[in-house]
Amino acid sequence: MAKIALDASGQIVLPARWRQRHQLDTGGELLLEETESGLVLHPIRPDVRKVYLEVTTRCNLHCRTCVRNIWSEPLADMEENTFARLLAQMQELPQLREVVIGGYGEPFVHPRLLDMLSALKGLGLKITISTNGLLLDEERVTALVQMGIDGLTVSLDGANPETYASIRQGSNLHAVLRNIETLKRVKAKLGQVLPRLGIEFVALRRNVEELPDLLRLAGRMGANRAIITNVLPHTPEMAQELLYSRDGSEPLPVPTGWAVLSDDWLLWGTMEMPRMTWGAERRCRFIASHALVVGWDGGVSPCYALSHSYPYYIFGRRKEVSRYTFGNVNRSTLTEIWTSEDYIRFRAEVRRFHFPSCVDCELRDTCDLTAANEACWGWTPSCADCLWAQDIIRCP
Repeated sequence: MAKIALDASGQIVLPARWRQRHQLDTGGELLLEETESGLVLHPIRPDVRKVYLEVTTRCNLHCRTCVRNIWSEPLADMEENTFARLLAQMQELPQLREVVIGGYGEPFVHPRLLDMLSALKGLGLKITISTNGLLLDEERVTALVQMGIDGLTVSLDGANPETYASIRQGSNLHAVLRNIETLKRVKAKLGQVLPRLGIEFVALRRNVEELPDLLRLAGRMGANRAIITNVLPHTPEMAQELLYSRDGSEPLPVPTGWAVLSDDWLLWGTMEMPRMTWGAERRCRFIASHALVVGWDGGVSPCYALSHSYPYYIFGRRKEVSRYTFGNVNRSTLTEIWTSEDYIRFRAEVRRFHFPSCVDCELRDTCDLTAANEACWGWTPSCADCLWAQDIIRCP
């Protein structure tokens, strides 16, 4: 803390070391917020570092875990004019370093995805793509390697073809693995290490015992990153597949750190594990990493959890989430949206996590607000039941 003074005209005078530390230039603006404990100053600056970009809500699969099973939202691609505006606006963000292509659609069904990736790489950004891997033919793989795409995260929810097919309906594990082998071969042929391969595994009762085998398989495929996440259950069927709990769960059957999984194979790389029990600690990785989400229609949301409207089940209670946006790139710029008063205040609320814990509340079964993402105190929309903030749900 530091004392600040008011000059003769009533203006706030900030100490030089604070201006330097927080990069506050003369003429810069601050948002003054009145809270229960006093006054808070928030710098107003376009310090977005990461953009999650949803280029489509369409997909070539019908996965059991997917929100499309209960969705009423449009299945559509990002239009060329929307992407052009977004591309221009990204150039106005001096701290932007990374774009993650993903969301609730399969990126490679977008007919212009390779052109979009080329344009984004032209800005000098780190690019990671999340995909189900089924459309990674040799032509696309070669283009990704030649462009220098940084990362490719492939969803693999089983090591057994039958288990995998029961979850990722419409896909074929052997076909996806052949595509990953193609990536490995093309990288070797062109003498490139990028894109680095990661895998994402949604842990369910039906597939969790296959996780060690999947990690061995991923190692042979050349993956150096594994993201293990729990399922966000949109249906009663998926709610029966949960492995996490309110009061303690068995750990997932995976090694930690470097571990020998067989006589002749060593797992290496990074492994990101989910929390398996609801806890008191809550933290939003989207806010902490200065990230935002741009939907297929240009709507700007603060996170994946609020980027669409959908139901899900949290410990037996059904909850209806309503999409929340702070603006749209077709009507405002990313800088204007990010530095708006509402968005700045929302980020401050989430950093403090000024939300109740509905899971722990004695009124959770009788309170009408718990059926939606509304708040009994604090900001609406409420992050009170957010499984991402608990690290129970993980994403790239």
